[in-house]
Amino acid sequence: MAHTHCQTTSGHNLLHAQHNTPRHAGAIHHFGKNLQNGINQIFDQFADALAKRAQRRALMRLSESELSDIGLSRSDAEAEYRKSFPL
Repeated sequence: MAHTHCQTTSGHNLLHAQHNTPRHAGAIHHFGKNLQNGINQIFDQFADALAKRAQRRALMRLSESELSDIGLSRSDAEAEYRKSFPL
């Protein structure tokens, strides 16, 4: 670790330790973490959307009596299914 001498406005000499990493390395690391978190959020949202779509498709495969058992009509199931994005 290198050291430098700095003089304060009052004339005192201070010894400062300098790290071998550039000052912007912390900012780059922070940016990388933010980018990684953003990408993870996008993939999580996409996975959630796919899971919801699969559940809506499963709802459409239920018979009239099965839908009735859970308190839904065929038109309720179709309205929920239409909320899915097409894939």
